[in-house]
Amino acid sequence: MSVFIAPPLDFEQIREQWNKYELADGTFLKVKIVLTRVTRSAAQAGVNTPSPISADFQHISIILTNERGQPDTTVRTPQDIASHIVRDNIRFRTVEQDWSEYLTDDNVRILIQPLVMRVAKTSLFNNKGEPIYHVEIQATVQIQPPDTSSPPQQQ
Repeated sequence: MSVFIAPPLDFEQIREQWNKYELADGTFLKVKIVLTRVTRSAAQAGVNTPSPISADFQHISIILTNERGQPDTTVRTPQDIASHIVRDNIRFRTVEQDWSEYLTDDNVRILIQPLVMRVAKTSLFNNKGEPIYHVEIQATVQIQPPDTSSPPQQQ
């Protein structure tokens, strides 16, 4: 017996926000979470409620600093980066934070906001000589079903 897997939903970007944080070392961190895929679980027979939505996303982080070191083209694993931490749990102040917003083709609104959990500086530099930071980010996600309370528009 084969199992039906619902195809991904199409979605439109309403807004994607860069969130900005000032680190205690004078560096700025910019973070964006981008929605990459939305799927809906197959509806259960006899159940008259919308099936749950699953959202996949990627985070992007950028460090803004004038500090430069020796450029290094070595491809690093997350474990390798974590093993080169020289300053852990850097305190930060939120400068700008807002929700990114998406709308699926069946009018479900998805709101995503990053939650910066940990920032650490490593002794490493990227191929442009920019310092590499280890940043742990989680996402806060809100799923808002379509508004069915308002009466249909008459034409």
